[in-house]
Amino acid sequence: MKSIILSLAFCLLIFFFYGCKSEHENSAVSSDNVKIVFNQQGKAKPAVIFIHGWTNPKDIWDDQVAHFSEKYRAIAVDLAGSGESGNNRSEWTMEAFGNDVAAVINKLKLEEVVLVGFSMGTTVAIQAANQLPEKVIGVVLVDDLTDPNIQYPPEVAAFLDSLMMDLVTDMTNEKLVAMGFYKKNHEATFQRLSELYPDTVSQIGWNESLQGYIKWINEELIKSVKQLKVPVTAINSDLEPTNVEAWIEYVPSFQAKIMTDVGHLVFWDNPGEFNRLLEETIQEFIESSKSE
Repeated sequence: MKSIILSLAFCLLIFFFYGCKSEHENSAVSSDNVKIVFNQQGKAKPAVIFIHGWTNPKDIWDDQVAHFSEKYRAIAVDLAGSGESGNNRSEWTMEAFGNDVAAVINKLKLEEVVLVGFSMGTTVAIQAANQLPEKVIGVVLVDDLTDPNIQYPPEVAAFLDSLMMDLVTDMTNEKLVAMGFYKKNHEATFQRLSELYPDTVSQIGWNESLQGYIKWINEELIKSVKQLKVPVTAINSDLEPTNVEAWIEYVPSFQAKIMTDVGHLVFWDNPGEFNRLLEETIQEFIESSKSE
């Protein structure tokens, strides 16, 4: 009997150790003690970190993680308040989100990183790159910040806040199509997107982070991009023009790659073309880092 009890205890200990280790290995702790969960596949350098947009979970990047993990170490992060990450945050700023990404980079001891940020994730990628310039070799901005000189007056900011919160609380295919989120496979894309927003999802921090995003654009954008020490490439839809000249004024290395006949979700509407442009960009970053 004693040997059976000892064997069971040993098995439980092994299960507990490996179970906790697995969970521990797939999460980091941000600077304000928020748990940040991530997925990773692949092992080769550089590490390509995919950063989702406002309220999205990391799953929005599933296809890209699978594709790029064949050649690189591909990582998708749930920022605080999204997906499986914690929401015990008091200051929902872009700097705090940048800390989320930095925590993952430090946890995994990454030394060569490409940051890919979508929508609000573009601001997070910039923040993280400025926090860890010695580890990041390039930043990819996906369909946002098309004009670094943009400003949102209070009435416009209030309208955007109301519009976007209505969208996530009462999401419909018609609204998403009208707002240009996607152009192809409407019903299937809406179904796929809806599955990322179950009825049980918490909205803690969503409104605050949206306000923080607008505040960052109005007050921190130009200062932050001027601080960047790495090349920056945008992969944008042609829904609105990219002000390349303004970007080059602040970031001389900046270049834009424009995708046509796609909505805001450029990597869902035309994943083949997006993946090709991102692969091309990663190789450009690698060559640039070697020449330094």
